[in-house]
Amino acid sequence: MKKEKKYAKMADGSQIYYEKSGHGLPLFLLHGNDGSGRFFSKQVAIFQRYYTVYQIDSRGHGRSTNAANVLSFHLMAKDLNTIMRLEKIEQADFLGFSDGANLALVFIDSFPKKVHHLILNSGNTLVTGVRFSARVATNCHYTLIWLLAWIYPKLRQKLLVIQLLLHDIGLSKNDLKRIKAPTLIIVGEKDVIKISHSRYIAQTIPHATFVLVSKQGHQLARKDPKRFNREVLQFLAIN
Repeated sequence: MKKEKKYAKMADGSQIYYEKSGHGLPLFLLHGNDGSGRFFSKQVAIFQRYYTVYQIDSRGHGRSTNAANVLSFHLMAKDLNTIMRLEKIEQADFLGFSDGANLALVFIDSFPKKVHHLILNSGNTLVTGVRFSARVATNCHYTLIWLLAWIYPKLRQKLLVIQLLLHDIGLSKNDLKRIKAPTLIIVGEKDVIKISHSRYIAQTIPHATFVLVSKQGHQLARKDPKRFNREVLQFLAIN
């Protein structure tokens, strides 16, 4: 199926890359930290049979640029809103993985009427929702890149990306309670996100369904795409 490759220019001059394929209602795919839309290579082929799929490279990630000297989920949410306006989309389904799930949460908080369905794979509203070992690894990675950035200044852009992992996303329990869109939270039992935190999100969002996949971790969508794709499509079909 033909895939369109596009760039959307933001107000500050940043260029956001995305790919569009398929037909039907719009479905936005949002990747994780330091990733790109290519993460969903095992989802697009089947999703595009039923939906118009938008694979986004978030600002400062993949083939997208960042002309700002900052990076935040709120800034990336505004980018998504601009793409929707350019594509003349009033409402869409959003599937986010890891930081992409966090971006989807910030987007629905900022633009609640523009989200039809919300699918969150391994998202976290709090840094403490991540297992301690993963938090230590992230801090070590940030420190290493920070040191190298003194020698290679281009790495400062990478620091902006990594720092997204070091802070809470800014949504309270009351913010989650205001989400009206039908929501699927799907995680692997061995995920770096604590199961208790994923359950907290599922129990707090009013119309949420929780799916825990045994023997899988953070890369569920790539390690077990058959199960992941089935759960997503079934959720979208019945809600």
